Formats: sequence, structure tokens, C-alpha cells
Amino acid sequence: MTTDAKPLTKTEAKRPTNKRSGFVAHVARWAGLSVVQFVLVEYIVSATWRGLYSYRNNYISELGIPFCGPTGNWPCSNLYVLLNASMVLFGVAIAAVGGSWYLVRRIDGRAASFFLVAGAGAITAGVVNQGVNYPIHSFGATVFFVFGNFGLVVAGGHRSLRRSIRTVVTALGAVGLAGYFAYMGGHEFGLGIGTMERIATYSLVVGVVVLSVSQFNATRVPKTLDESA
Repeated sequence: MTTDAKPLTKTEAKRPTNKRSGFVAHVARWAGLSVVQFVLVEYIVSATWRGLYSYRNNYISELGIPFCGPTGNWPCSNLYVLLNASMVLFGVAIAAVGGSWYLVRRIDGRAASFFLVAGAGAITAGVVNQGVNYPIHSFGATVFFVFGNFGLVVAGGHRSLRRSIRTVVTALGAVGLAGYFAYMGGHEFGLGIGTMERIATYSLVVGVVVLSVSQFNATRVPKTLDESA
């Protein structure tokens, strides 16, 4: 004896989609805020550096080098692996920002693509530290800086943002790009080469956090999936 299956109600039919949408919205709310961990880890590793580490004169990548010289007494940190892991997490967060925010219609496809590529660059730079293969590490870092800050400039123009937020985010992306190209050109302007690199890095961090805070309420519910970009 067989019985016909009871048809799903409209609510039941939509439930899996709503669960997925809710998960994406949750990721969109928190992925951007998680980038703050990089600044905290950088501080912890720099504080354990053998010798005096200078935010002004030392590169960020130096914190991720495991080699402490042939006799083990050159400046470095035993916590170098934390910096590299933090860079990987930074890349994952930026990529998550690009994918999830696009799905909930808080950035367009261009900004999402920039963030995804930037995330891949950061992951590459974290996995392949400067001491292992400098050209690959440098390439990953370049991709991260350039595409990440370009992503901010593009994302800052989204119509869902208030005018003041648009201005701040776009300006941060522009400052980050200017800082990076000055850093690559060896122009310190009396600030130090480490400072110039951090202008590019921290502009991206702050810009993503500002975007996240400004979109916090907007990404709370999955219904934003139905809004047009």
C-alpha cells in the first residue's frame, strides 16, 4: 500500500533557501569586522621580536620570516607563524566580504571581484612568506594591496551607502593606493618605509571595517537578497 507524498507548503519550500540566505547574511555582517585581528596579531608578534622592531622603518613581512640568522641571534620572532596565519585569515575575510556582500546586494560585481582577487593575494603572501620565496610573496602582497584598495574605491560608490560613508570609504581606498605606490617607489616623505606600507594596509583595514559597520543593519535579514544592486 502506498500513499502520495504531501506537497510542500510555500513556507516549507522556501526554508532551505532562507537558511542559506541567512548564513550568507551572517557572513556578510561579520567578515569585514574580522580583519581587525591582523592589526592585533601584528602588534603581538612585533612585541616579541628579538631586537627593536620599528613600525616606521621595518616592513610588515619581516615579522613573518622564520630565519633568525646562521647563529639564531638575528632579529626575528618565534611567533612568526602567527603573522603568516593572520595574513591568510585576512585574505579569507576579504574574499568572504567580496562574495557575501555581493550576494546580499551591498556591493556590485566589480567590487566583489576586486575583493576576491585581493583575498587570493593575501592568502598567497601568508602561505609563502618572504623568507621562503620573495618574488611569490611580493606578488601576492602587491595583488592584495592594489586590488583590495581598488575594491574600496569601487565599493564606496554603492548607492546603498550614505554620502558621508561613500566619501570616507572612497577616500580610504585612494589613500591606500597612494601609500602603496609611494611605498613601491621608495618614497617615504620623511615617514619611513614601514609607515608607507602600513598606510596601504591600515587604509584597507579601516575601510572594510567602516563598510561593515555601515552595512550592519542592512545585512541582518536575508530579504536584502531581493533588493537590486
